[in-house]
Amino acid sequence: MSEKRTVIDKRIFYKLNISQRLLMKYFDREMLDKLGASVNQIAALFYISQNNGCLFKDLSNVLFQNKSATTTMVERMIKNDLIEKKNSETDGRASQIFLTDKGWKISHKAGPIVKLYNDRLMEKFDKNEIETIHKFLDFIIENYS
Repeated sequence: MSEKRTVIDKRIFYKLNISQRLLMKYFDREMLDKLGASVNQIAALFYISQNNGCLFKDLSNVLFQNKSATTTMVERMIKNDLIEKKNSETDGRASQIFLTDKGWKISHKAGPIVKLYNDRLMEKFDKNEIETIHKFLDFIIENYS
C-alpha cells in the first residue's frame, strides 16, 4: 500500500511538475493495462480520428512534441497496428497518418475512459473552481507554447 503524503509546499512550478509526472505515470499505466496504448498514443489517436490522413508535422505540433519524439511514437503505433503512414499524394516529402481498424476501436474505447478520469480529477471542485483551473492552465498553454 502506498503512503499518502501531505503536501504543504506553496511553489506552483514545483507542484505542477510533480502533479504532471504523477498523473502521467498513473494514467499511462491505466491506459496500457486497459487499452494497450500510452496516454500520448491515445491523444494521437483522438487527433487522428478527427483528422484522418493528417500530416506528420501537424500531429507533432498538436501534441507539442519534437520531431524525434513523434517519430518514435509513430513507429511504435505502426508496429502495434494502430496507425499506418503513407507518403502524401500532394507533397512527396510529407507523410500522412491514418488510423487502422484497431486504432479506431481503441480510440472509441478510450473516450469514455478519458471522460471518467477527467470527471474524477474535477469531482472535489465546484463549477467556479473548475473555471479557475481552466483559466490557469489555458494561461500556461497560451503564454508558454
